[in-house]
Amino acid sequence: MKTQKNSRKQKQVLFWRCSVPIILFLMAFIAIPYTVCANAPSSMTVSYNLETQDLRVTITHPVNDLTTHYIKEVKIEKNGVLYNTSLYESQPDLNSFTYTYTVNATIGDTIDATASCIQGGSKTIQHTVAINNGEGKKSTPGFEIIVLLGALVISLAILRRK
Repeated sequence: MKTQKNSRKQKQVLFWRCSVPIILFLMAFIAIPYTVCANAPSSMTVSYNLETQDLRVTITHPVNDLTTHYIKEVKIEKNGVLYNTSLYESQPDLNSFTYTYTVNATIGDTIDATASCIQGGSKTIQHTVAINNGEGKKSTPGFEIIVLLGALVISLAILRRK
């Protein structure tokens, strides 16, 4: 009688040990298509040129088919007020692309850019207009390489002395 109870208990434990991983695997397998289909842009960058009044929005949104999965809309808000809405029927590249918008802004204005995927998901980035905004640092081209090479030469000289 006792061995029958132990055997039954062992079968129940074995059943749950096998069933739980299988159930979790099936749940993950069912959920994967939903996460793959609808995705927000993975990254966005915004730069603003005060002289030309150009707002450059670079969007990274990897897709397999440009006609069925793309950024359908980009909204631009200036100081919390809707400034521009652009609708699209495809995206220019399978991975990353840049849209340019003319926005009349001054130093201190905040610009919000929101990109929305046709299959769901969106991403918003905020940018405050400043002097030399988005233009990057003005530096000597190749200076970083010269510093890196100098550090390499010094490191090799030190190692050679040892």
